[in-house]
Amino acid sequence: MDCLEFRRRVGAEPSLAGAEIEAHRRDCLACARHQDELRALDAQIARALAVDAARIRKAAAAKTSAGVSTRPRWLALAASIVIGVSVGLALWISSPRISLAREVIGHVAHEPGAMVGTAPIGPGALAGVLDPEGARLRPVGNVTFAARCVYEGHVVPHLVVRMPQGPVTVLLLRHRSVGKTVQIAEQGYTGIVMPAPRGSIAVVGRDQKDLDAIARQVFEAVEWGG
Repeated sequence: MDCLEFRRRVGAEPSLAGAEIEAHRRDCLACARHQDELRALDAQIARALAVDAARIRKAAAAKTSAGVSTRPRWLALAASIVIGVSVGLALWISSPRISLAREVIGHVAHEPGAMVGTAPIGPGALAGVLDPEGARLRPVGNVTFAARCVYEGHVVPHLVVRMPQGPVTVLLLRHRSVGKTVQIAEQGYTGIVMPAPRGSIAVVGRDQKDLDAIARQVFEAVEWGG
């Protein structure tokens, strides 16, 4: 099992265990830490949503015996439940964003050799990567790497574009839709995932001061096709 498959599985089920999972955890500390963080997030959500049944029964009994005089306690109980549910929902909503950041940056981090090249690739090589998507890339920096990679069980175009501000990785994710632009940061990388006419586009870099502008420039250079 490689790192991407491991992260895909535990991203869907953080508590997942088994011989393959444990073997990969022993071999890859980064992936083990990734699963531990997902498990901790699940536990945090569970705690936030947990409602103490005994406390509710006690409050109900008090209300029955004391009537109106216990109303403030019931209001306090209701407020605490609402707060707990709100926190849990906030964590649940943020979880896909966290997963997206880890998946995108995890893919980039596990292919560091892609960022090494400085010579532009030929138009034929670029076309071979983009043509299956029906996409094209208008001139924007120098494309020094282009490959079709497996990401979340889908084959996607993976490019490295050298801009004046430095190289950025570009992933065209037709299968992954996002409702709005998502800022991501992990492992020393920063990135942006933007809604696209077909799925989304991820642009990831390091140390670029204006990644928003770079991502917009790359986005506008992509012809998405039909």
